[in-house]
Amino acid sequence: MLPSFVFGLVAVLLVGVQADLCEKGSTQIEGNVYCQPVEAIRYSNVGASGTYNEVTKMGIDGTCASTPKNFNGPLAPLNEELSLHFRGPVHLKQLATYQLSTTNRFKRSILQEKKHNRHRHQIIHQARANNPIVERQEVVTATIDGKVVSWINQYTGGPGGDGPKATNQIVTATIDGVVQTWANNWFGESTSASPKTVSTATPVAPQPKVPSSGPGVSIHQQIVVPTSSPKASSAEHRVSSSTGNFERTGYYNAEEQTVDNLVFLGNYGGQGSGVFDYHFGASLAYANCSGTGGASSPQILSDEIVPSDAEIIVMLDKKCKGDSCGYVRPGTVAHHGFDGSDKLFLMEFSMPSDGKSGFNADMPAIWLLNAKIPRTLQYGKAECSCWESGCGEFDIVEALHSGSTYLKSTIHTNTPAGDSDYIPRPISSTMKLAVIFSSADSSIHVEILPSSTEFAAQLSASDLDKLCNSAAGRTVSKIHL
Repeated sequence: MLPSFVFGLVAVLLVGVQADLCEKGSTQIEGNVYCQPVEAIRYSNVGASGTYNEVTKMGIDGTCASTPKNFNGPLAPLNEELSLHFRGPVHLKQLATYQLSTTNRFKRSILQEKKHNRHRHQIIHQARANNPIVERQEVVTATIDGKVVSWINQYTGGPGGDGPKATNQIVTATIDGVVQTWANNWFGESTSASPKTVSTATPVAPQPKVPSSGPGVSIHQQIVVPTSSPKASSAEHRVSSSTGNFERTGYYNAEEQTVDNLVFLGNYGGQGSGVFDYHFGASLAYANCSGTGGASSPQILSDEIVPSDAEIIVMLDKKCKGDSCGYVRPGTVAHHGFDGSDKLFLMEFSMPSDGKSGFNADMPAIWLLNAKIPRTLQYGKAECSCWESGCGEFDIVEALHSGSTYLKSTIHTNTPAGDSDYIPRPISSTMKLAVIFSSADSSIHVEILPSSTEFAAQLSASDLDKLCNSAAGRTVSKIHL
C-alpha cells in the first residue's frame, strides 16, 4: 500500500462487469462510493498478460535500474510471490497460510475438526434453466512467449448475444515451459457503456456513523461503479475449482504465542536489523513484538492491538538465498513470500477504533503486495519498485478514511478492479476471513467464515465450498474483470 497522495490524484475507471448491490442504494464519503454490506466479494477472470519493470539495481548514489519482465496466465501477476500486510489498528488473533497440493495425503477435513458445532444450515441449490445450452467450440492455437499453446474457444459470437453462455471448459497450455490449467471464462467484451459514478442515494441498510474529521485525500483512487447492476447471488457457489488439498504452510496463534514457518517484518531497517540510508530510507527489518519498530531477530507478535499507522509484513520463515528471490535491496532482511496460483489465507482479527485522526490514523487495512516491492522499496522512489509498472497489489479489506466502518476491496494490476460494496469493519469482536486464489477458474474470493471455523493443517476444496456457503442467503458482490 502506497502513500495516500499517490492514490488521490486520479480516478480509475474499473475494468469489467460488476454485480454488486448498488441498485439498493449508495452513499459517498470523501469521494468514495459505498453501497451495501456483503459477506463475500468474488473476483473472476483475474489475470492477464503484461509487462512490469523489475528492479535490477539500487545504487549507492540513490539511482535504480530495471528491466521489463513479462507475466501471463491465470491470476498473473498475483500468481507470483506475495507479502501479506496489516496496518493498525488491528488485533491479529490467528493466521494460517496454505498452498495447493495435488497429492492425496489429505487425512482430516476442517469440518471433521469442528466436533463442537455440528449444526449445518440448509443450502438452497439453484435450479438449472430448462433450455439446454448449445455450445459452439473450436480449438484455438497460439504462440505465447515462443510456446505453442491450444485451448477450446468458447467465445459466444460477440457482445450482448441473447443466447446462453457456454459453461466453462478447462484450458491447458504450456507457458514458459510450464503446463498450466484453468477454466476458460472469456465470453466476449462487455456491452455496458462506460460506468458513471453512482449518485448519492438513501441506502437500504443503515449506514454506520462516520466522524466528520478525516484526511483530505483518499488513500485510493475514487471507485467508479455502474449506475445499476444485477442483484448479487445468494445461491450456493463453488469457491475453489482446484483439485487436490490445501496444506498449511504457516501458522500463528496470538493467544498461544506460537508461530510456525512465518516471520513478522516491517519497514524498520537500521533498528536492530536491515539497513537505513538517506536515499532509500528504511529497508525491511524484523519487527518487534508490538509491531511498532525493529528487532535484531525474528519475534512473535504479541497478543495486542497493533496501533494506528503501524504496519507489519508477514512472509515465510525462509530466507532468500542467492538469486532465489531475484534482486533484493543490499542489506535488507529478505524472505520468501507466498507463491503460486493456488493459495489460501485464513485469518482471525479485529479492528478496534482508537479514535485517532491524522495521516493513516484509525484506518486499518489488510493487503497483499508482490513481494518484490518490500524487498526493494515499498515507500519511496517509483523507479525503485515495480509497483507503479503493475507488478501487483490486492487490497483485501481497507478503510479509506479515519474512523471508517466500511472495508473496501481493490485489485491494482494492469487490469484494475474494485468493489463498491463493503465488508463491515469488525470493531468490537473478531472476524474470520478467507482469501482464496484459484487458478482453475482464475478467481480470487474474499469470504467471511463462521466464527466456529478452525484453521486445520489440511483442508480440501470441498471443505472451502461448504464453509463459504454455510449460511443461506449470503450477500455476495461479484466483479468480472
